[in-house]
Amino acid sequence: MKKLIILIVLFTSLLFANKTQNLYDFIDVDYSEAIYKYITVKEPIQECYEQEYKQRVDINSSYDNNSIGLDTIIGATAGVVIGNQIGKGNGNTAAKIVGGLLGGKIANEIRGSNSDDYYYETKTRTKCVTKYINATKKKIIQGYKNHFTYDGIKYVKVTKKPQEQIKVTKIISY
Repeated sequence: MKKLIILIVLFTSLLFANKTQNLYDFIDVDYSEAIYKYITVKEPIQECYEQEYKQRVDINSSYDNNSIGLDTIIGATAGVVIGNQIGKGNGNTAAKIVGGLLGGKIANEIRGSNSDDYYYETKTRTKCVTKYINATKKKIIQGYKNHFTYDGIKYVKVTKKPQEQIKVTKIISY
């Protein structure tokens, strides 16, 4: 019973011991002062120029590298013969197919790379580069300092826009 009475007295004293009250006031701003920030503004321009380069031109440019010639057929046949020597059963068949494909591809590549008949042709192309000129500093508003007086003391509050009044919260504890 004593414990219950002590708890009730404790909670009651806490309820009445610390009371706070918030009071709100709207104070007129004396004046607002702009806060400036400087940024650099650059004007983009595009400069273009002609550039020369050399390009290899094959004399037999009408030669179709994708055609199947006698060398490709001989290469494919040689690949099948070599593939026949490898593997047994289904592996032998797969080795023949892979050997034939590789032999034909290698023979076709060799035919295309043996062409020594070429020359270099000088061509031109237009290259453009973006450059920036006329770098100027521009003054922009970053915010406002709002000056006001409350209870004889001068204060400053920074906001994004100039204010006519500032809301002041006064906390009273008793």
